[in-house]
Amino acid sequence: MQAQPTSDAVEPAARTSAAADAELLVFAEAMDEFLRAARRARGQLNRTPVVPELSASQFHLLEPLLRSPEALCVGALADAAGVTPPSATRMLDGLQERGLVARVRTSDDRRIVRVQITPEGAELVARKQGAMRATREAVFNQLTPGERRTAARVLHRLAAAIEDLHP
Repeated sequence: MQAQPTSDAVEPAARTSAAADAELLVFAEAMDEFLRAARRARGQLNRTPVVPELSASQFHLLEPLLRSPEALCVGALADAAGVTPPSATRMLDGLQERGLVARVRTSDDRRIVRVQITPEGAELVARKQGAMRATREAVFNQLTPGERRTAARVLHRLAAAIEDLHP
């Protein structure tokens, strides 16, 4: 006759599962709180932008052009900005009308259109980057040196985990 498992034998596994569930809940609540704060900040920035001539979406589309040593095709630019190519094309139409980007056709294949940032566009992106740097510095200054190091490490790890889920 086999011995029946006692409730003590099951209890550690149940405790582990309950602890994991509680830990997941705490993590999810913290992540949700952080994302809500980020969305509120972005919404506030869009309502009263530091650089009113450039929305957050336009900034994210133009920023890769500023970092790139050469003009980018629309698909690569859309990927870098995290938008679809049709959305990038619509935004680029308005940005081109305002003189912030220029579209250039390649000499070897006229069907390929590349986008480059103009000096006016680069100036707006640089101003927005300066405002963002000031905001990040304000957040940085609210943390202790240990919290800063931990936050940097955790933010890098979270970014990698999210990228792994959505390659």
